[in-house]
Amino acid sequence: MVERGDGHILRMRVLTGWLERLRGLLGTRRDGPLAEPVVLVDCGSVHTLGMAYEIDVALLGADGSVVKSRRGVPPGRVVGARGASLALERPSALSPWPTEGQRVTFRTEGPNRAVGWWNQEEGKVRS
Repeated sequence: MVERGDGHILRMRVLTGWLERLRGLLGTRRDGPLAEPVVLVDCGSVHTLGMAYEIDVALLGADGSVVKSRRGVPPGRVVGARGASLALERPSALSPWPTEGQRVTFRTEGPNRAVGWWNQEEGKVRS
């Protein structure tokens, strides 16, 4: 996670195939090299069946807006949202994570790699 003056940047692996999306972070060790943030394309839900650790999940609409965000999702759960077409997941961490109402913008960084960024203040309810 890298912070910018106007938001946060997250580098991630892009998963597009059916089997790699089904697998996601399954089979990785929390501190292992494959336990990096991933974006699952054409995906409206994620599962933690068989996972050995908690994950953070953000489900995004086609325009990049976060429609559901959950942190610390324990093993054995399913998280989905109507209207979601992209899913972000990572091993659960205390660092910033997109929340509902924010918009994540993506840029490719080579084969199966992307960077996403969002403004941490965007989408917050102001009192």
